[in-house]
Amino acid sequence: MSAPLNRQAMLILLLLFVGVFCNAMIVPFMGFFIVDGLGRDPWEISIYVGIVTTLSLLVNRTFGGGFDKGAKVRPLVGISVSAFLIATLTLSLYPTYWIIIGFVSLCFSLSSGSTAIMYSFGRAYAAEQGLPATQYNSYLRTMTSLGWMFGPALSFSIASQWGSQVVFITAASLGILWLLAWGLAIPKSFCIAPSAKSNTLQTSHDQAFNKGLWLAVTACFFFSIAHILTSSALPLFFTQEAGLPTFTPGLSFTIKCLMEVIAILIAPTLIQKVGVRITLYFAALIAMPTFYILSQVDTIAHLIIGSALEGLYYGIFAGVSITFVQSFANGRMGRATSLYMNSLLLGGMLGNVSMGLIASSFSYKTAIQLSLISVACALVILVLSRRSDRVVSNNVEPQTRL
Repeated sequence: MSAPLNRQAMLILLLLFVGVFCNAMIVPFMGFFIVDGLGRDPWEISIYVGIVTTLSLLVNRTFGGGFDKGAKVRPLVGISVSAFLIATLTLSLYPTYWIIIGFVSLCFSLSSGSTAIMYSFGRAYAAEQGLPATQYNSYLRTMTSLGWMFGPALSFSIASQWGSQVVFITAASLGILWLLAWGLAIPKSFCIAPSAKSNTLQTSHDQAFNKGLWLAVTACFFFSIAHILTSSALPLFFTQEAGLPTFTPGLSFTIKCLMEVIAILIAPTLIQKVGVRITLYFAALIAMPTFYILSQVDTIAHLIIGSALEGLYYGIFAGVSITFVQSFANGRMGRATSLYMNSLLLGGMLGNVSMGLIASSFSYKTAIQLSLISVACALVILVLSRRSDRVVSNNVEPQTRL
């Protein structure tokens, strides 16, 4: 980076990591808990997921709008931290399905909103400090990947040894650590103060359709469908159709996450050499053979190659996509970032639903192979929308006020 990371910049990264780690402990665990811990039917998971996803979309939109209007960042993140603590403490004391549906789902939706606001906050702080936005975005995405690498593994390991209640107690304890990091990382007076030029652009673009931004998030939406469609089918494909040992899904996930982190860190270098859009082309072109290779896995060696390629393509996408979407913000960074996060949420939800339907009708292998269609759609949108790059020069960075 052209400027070293100062203490505040590192605290922002720490805060994001702890927040993602906490959420990652809970998000994949809740479906397992509803069925295995509470004895409910599998279809009842869909009710919970549907409520949380819908509310999360609204939370991201609300937080993003507040960010663009100059709301203080500290209270917004504080809402997420508090909601997480309340939810995990509630589950530690009253773990019932209807409390999860009626109350806990709302809390976890508020908790999930922290990631989008942290991305916007981090980008604004980097701009104020003269840090390269692309490089700092890659660090933010790395913290997210690391949180997801370790969070689910911890929750399922605890559940297998001591039971679900200990998972929620542990999550609440880590929530206190998140609270401490929140207190250190975000100054009380920190907020975004758009410049006069930014306000003028925002007024005009409130009345105009931002075609470039919507095309960008649509491409991310199709990338997300492909990613979730494959990643949700792979564990069952490996064990039920490929006949591999039960430890192989965990091995695959570890290799994929490791390569993903490496790819995220090298993404800024690729952007400098070939540009954001072409780097996304690379991600799509790597993904296409990757899905085919994964669908043909029948040995552990073959699995290692496929998992490494999966981490490579998705890491490049993750390291580049947020910068790509934010380049069309036109002075509304919070809105652009919330749309980016919502595209991933919607794509993930559709990918999960599609996987179940395809696997029931055909096979898990077919679900993986059909991911090719979704990533091909993303590539076509990227190619057809290349003229939208002309508006990037009008992008305005918000000014930070301390």
